[in-house]
Amino acid sequence: MIIFYLLIISQAQLRFQEEVLIRIQVWGEVRSPGIYSVPTTTNLVEAISFSGGPTSRSDLNRVKLVKALRGKKTDFYNVNDYISGKKRDPPILDSGDLVYIPQTLTSKIADFVRFTGIVAAIAYTIYRITEPE
Repeated sequence: MIIFYLLIISQAQLRFQEEVLIRIQVWGEVRSPGIYSVPTTTNLVEAISFSGGPTSRSDLNRVKLVKALRGKKTDFYNVNDYISGKKRDPPILDSGDLVYIPQTLTSKIADFVRFTGIVAAIAYTIYRITEPE
């Protein structure tokens, strides 16, 4: 029985060692941005999944893909079309490709309003401290 389990484990390790991996980068509004080693058959949607999926602030309508092997050629994709089934066959990634998921316009505006509020509060505090009595 133990030999059978060892045989299964060694076969799985052999299959894993035979699989070729490429390195890609996934940045922006994903849960775990970074550099990933993925199978050579990985497409754009799967790359986003490898990085933990999009955040609530992500804009999947204009995902940027920079193809390293094609002279840093940049294309934009509406990933929602692939997820919903409107489009098929998302682009396959190559080694060195970079995927960037931007923020939605709404979240950018919210960040700006939040920053403006903080600056206004600091300015008011400084004014109150330095105001002559």
